[in-house]
Amino acid sequence: MKRSTLAAAGLAALALAMPMVAQAELGPRGPGPHGHIFKHLDTDGDGQVTRAEAEAAIAAQFAKIDTNSDGFVTRDELRAHREAQRAEMQSRRADRANRPDRPQRAERTERRQADPERREARREQMAERAAERWAAIDTDDDGRLSLAEFTAARIKGFERLDANNDGVVTAAEAAAAREQMRERRGQWRGKTSPE
Repeated sequence: MKRSTLAAAGLAALALAMPMVAQAELGPRGPGPHGHIFKHLDTDGDGQVTRAEAEAAIAAQFAKIDTNSDGFVTRDELRAHREAQRAEMQSRRADRANRPDRPQRAERTERRQADPERREARREQMAERAAERWAAIDTDDDGRLSLAEFTAARIKGFERLDANNDGVVTAAEAAAAREQMRERRGQWRGKTSPE
């Protein structure tokens, strides 16, 4: 896998390593590593996220997903959590699509809704990937994730972002990963990055 792809995956994993908070401190393009997510993870406010801060955020997310508080996350609990996140994201997307200054978003939303077969195929593909990821994370194959298994899987994103392996992700490291992700996204879409 290319380093930029790993960095993008790491950035996504870091963003998912904490429960989403209300949309505060949004930048002009929405939440990102310099926005409320990074600031939320940086609990001591020193402008960087330590491994301990990331692990604490992961533990908080685990507790949120573990709705029956038995110390394990089941596939059903994880699925319910993801569905709730998806519904929230779709609600925000719909709100943005209806903004008069963003007519292209409304068109994209209509296209997404107009092709239910494509959407269903995408959901099936995502379900297959989720099953593969679950199998890789559930190391003892007991059908549920312990906090240790959950943390081991999620902390990999932090480790990818920590470019100099000092146990700290700085805003500069997060920004570099975000830029790599943008470049990679442009390549996927057939665009070249500005030089």
